[in-house]
Amino acid sequence: MAETHSAATPPLDGTVALTGVAELDAALGGLFWGDNVVFSVTEGATATPFYRAIAASDVVYDRRVLVRLRDDAPAFAGFEVLDARPDSRLAQPAPLLHAIVEHCRGAERNVLLFDGLDVMAARWGADVAARFFATCCPQLLELGAIAYWSMSASDGHVALRRTVEEITQCVFVLDQGRLRIAKAEGRPPGIQGSVFRLTETGDLPSLTEAPMVARIGNALRAARLQRNLGQSALARLAGVSASAISQAERGQRGLSLETLLRLATGLNVTLDELLRGEVATGYRLGRRRSPPRRHTADRSEPLALLDDPHAGLRVYLVRIPRRGTAEPHMTHKGVELLTIASGLVQVVLATGRPVLTAGEALLLDGTPVIAWRNLGVGEATLFWTLRDARRDA
Repeated sequence: MAETHSAATPPLDGTVALTGVAELDAALGGLFWGDNVVFSVTEGATATPFYRAIAASDVVYDRRVLVRLRDDAPAFAGFEVLDARPDSRLAQPAPLLHAIVEHCRGAERNVLLFDGLDVMAARWGADVAARFFATCCPQLLELGAIAYWSMSASDGHVALRRTVEEITQCVFVLDQGRLRIAKAEGRPPGIQGSVFRLTETGDLPSLTEAPMVARIGNALRAARLQRNLGQSALARLAGVSASAISQAERGQRGLSLETLLRLATGLNVTLDELLRGEVATGYRLGRRRSPPRRHTADRSEPLALLDDPHAGLRVYLVRIPRRGTAEPHMTHKGVELLTIASGLVQVVLATGRPVLTAGEALLLDGTPVIAWRNLGVGEATLFWTLRDARRDA
């Protein structure tokens, strides 16, 4: 049975943006503010329907921007155009980057749609296009802007694709009739590697979750490419034909449990990773769910960054206004670690009132925090890390 992800993902409560595609939003839990989404598009496929979907979504943006690089770029109603065509004043990377950042600084909730990275590579060269993305993507993340990019999955710009895939937060691979979530940082295990059948309803995309065999096939392909193996080499490892591996990677046929065990051993991955349809990255990323500059009514309420019941760790971000006080939203009985990022903070405990400044940490074992007080002249920021008590199996 296909795994259901919606219960494990963040609720779609307005603190995240929406892609405009219901099935994708349910799988991802929406888009975190600051997500750069890159569509890796194979020959014959197009990301334009997904651009239309987010352009038509119900999210209220402060600013909608289309970065236009070519004359025949699609147009979207309600979008301000940054003209970066060859004869415009924004035709070169530096002025274009400056214009993008300045537009985003003036508002909180921004969405940007970019013409293809392949157009940038053809005009500026692949190295310059990679440097532009490596600079622009982190700045948009810091500003909390949603950005859509696209690039060819089959051209010769291998180094450009590698740079983009390493830096961005989300990568969706589009094939004819299929979408695969190749990267989705900050989401629960099992999201990365998800495969959907793709059709179009009108001008908008429609997704249905693909069978488990497609997830396994994508995990096999990912593990093979990570090790620079061809399909023939993988076939020899499994003791089957290259045609069987090709069909398995495309999700057209399954492999026996015995074959999967041989592959898992030979590729040095667990069978569970193959059955989940992903190769474990070895890390979990906690993403902030609200725009970085949005002021809430209660800024001192702890903001959950990571809550992993399997690891037994929880991390909260606490901001305390000048001369303000904040209280934990719960009493924790395990080990706690407080790390001060900025400001001067007094920690109120039943046993004392230690004061910490930026760069200092306090470890608590069985002494829960009662409150935090900001003794400084500006806002204080701290990270509150909780390790749950070990439970008996």
